[in-house]
Amino acid sequence: MSIRCYKNYHKPLAIGFDLDDTLYDNQPVLAQAEQKLQAFLHHHFPKSQQYTLGDWLALRNHAISLEPSLVNDTSASRLVALELGLNRLGYSDREAKDGAISAFSEFYDWRNTIAIDQQTHQLLQLLSSHFRLFVISNGNADVSRLGLEHYFEFALHPSPEIAMKPASTLFELAQQRLNIPAHLISYVGDHPISDISGANNVGWQSIWLNQGDGNFDHYKKSLQLPTLELTSLGELEHLI
Repeated sequence: MSIRCYKNYHKPLAIGFDLDDTLYDNQPVLAQAEQKLQAFLHHHFPKSQQYTLGDWLALRNHAISLEPSLVNDTSASRLVALELGLNRLGYSDREAKDGAISAFSEFYDWRNTIAIDQQTHQLLQLLSSHFRLFVISNGNADVSRLGLEHYFEFALHPSPEIAMKPASTLFELAQQRLNIPAHLISYVGDHPISDISGANNVGWQSIWLNQGDGNFDHYKKSLQLPTLELTSLGELEHLI
């Protein structure tokens, strides 16, 4: 066990979890989903072969520049970019709109095709018998599709109206639902800013899952210390 404690830790009543790169490795999932999306587009909309992944990313960034609130909703921004891209490739407005919906559905199916290992299921089952569990995720993974919904009271995600982590909105919404004091809530995540700073800023205990042996340097800004640092998810069992 290699738990590091940086601040006084109190046993919480509730534990929140990030999803991507916390409960599972999200990079291969997204890579596969992107590949399946491109294959779908190339088959059903052959003109899309003109576009690279970089082109589609540029379209998403352009869509966000036109409607900044889309930065908080990965599903909405991707859907808008798909419609915009198909339209620019010469497909009619109806073809572009319907095609974007179909293509996004293909992507979303694969984005939620994730094999959660048995150890994670066992850990969540154990923790759920001792704590109230919930999810706050900036991504668009669906706990129901992942087969995890029975462990959690609720799952919160950003939207065009609700800012993503590390903004306080999602954390505050979660605390309202839990109706317990901030110091009795812990939050587990891999990202030192979105997860750790976000939780710290609302007075929660933060638990940094540092599986990659990282450090507190980050290109965006100086980092805040977590309450605890873990090197594996399974170490949460020792906090019961």
